Amino acid sequence: MNPLLSNQMQTPSNLVGGSLREVIQCLIDWLEKEPSDEKSHRLLHALANESLKKAGFEDRKRRFTADELVAAAGEIPVPADAKKWLDWPGSFSNYWQTRELQVIEFARQQGLQFYPKPERISTKGGPGNFVTFCIKALPIPEMSDEEKLFQSQQDRDSGLQQACYETALLGEVKTSWLVKGLFRDGQIHLKRWHIGLILTGISVTALVYVSWLALSVPQPVTTRDLTLFLSIFGLPYLVWTMVIRPWVRLFDDRIVLAHDLLVDFNEKPAQFELLKDGELRLIRLVRYSASCPICGATLYLKDGAPDYPRRLVGRCHESPREHVFSFDRVTRRGSILRAK
Repeated sequence: MNPLLSNQMQTPSNLVGGSLREVIQCLIDWLEKEPSDEKSHRLLHALANESLKKAGFEDRKRRFTADELVAAAGEIPVPADAKKWLDWPGSFSNYWQTRELQVIEFARQQGLQFYPKPERISTKGGPGNFVTFCIKALPIPEMSDEEKLFQSQQDRDSGLQQACYETALLGEVKTSWLVKGLFRDGQIHLKRWHIGLILTGISVTALVYVSWLALSVPQPVTTRDLTLFLSIFGLPYLVWTMVIRPWVRLFDDRIVLAHDLLVDFNEKPAQFELLKDGELRLIRLVRYSASCPICGATLYLKDGAPDYPRRLVGRCHESPREHVFSFDRVTRRGSILRAK
């Protein structure tokens, strides 16, 4: 039996006021730690904020209709059918299901005995009866030793070994002196001048082609010409590989490897991750790692090429070419790709 389902009891009647307030605040803290401009993320944030305001009220007064949630989320223009726009069950439920385990683990790290979970309260229908939404506090599930052993045996028998990735704390990954001023708290609040820097880099690249055409005129080659040639091509190449290409891929893939020159010499492999929350854009220096399900060593995200081009994969520190796992930055799970 699934231990998560077996432990999902109704919210205890005495869990009101301060205790429930801590559980709801836990959800708000997690949402702010994982910013996003996704509709479901904004709606959940609105539900948590409105629930926190009424944490001391009785249960029926902590329920909100779809119209109230959409209004609290500040959606403009207001959709004609808020219930359909909210899409629960649908995209909202899928959003929560892929992140519920992360919230549970976050609540456990906060020392709580309960974790927050959004729920949909159905009605019999009729005039004046609306579907409502609320946040319930459920006991944090615990797996018994027998269940852990049974699940482990199932994984071995079926061969479906999975990696569970974790992230380093914000600011824990140290940068090199080259970008230390940019990542003061482990992240960059992306502004217009950063975009200007990218455009400047593109302009430098364009200058390379113009210079190449100028140097292609037949004439005797001198040492000065060779020096000029190396200067024209060497510097732009570094700009392209270290600045332009990672930024372009970051906007496409939302996460890229951090170049070794941009992180501290003693740091393990790290990544740049793009997070979007409305008009806010954040670039964080993070590190995803996991325990290798095969040998118990540590998995670090590395380039998947040549077998998995343009992908980040988890490579075992002890067997990086054989113990290889996929990586999903949303679910923070990875399936085995190679183990021979």
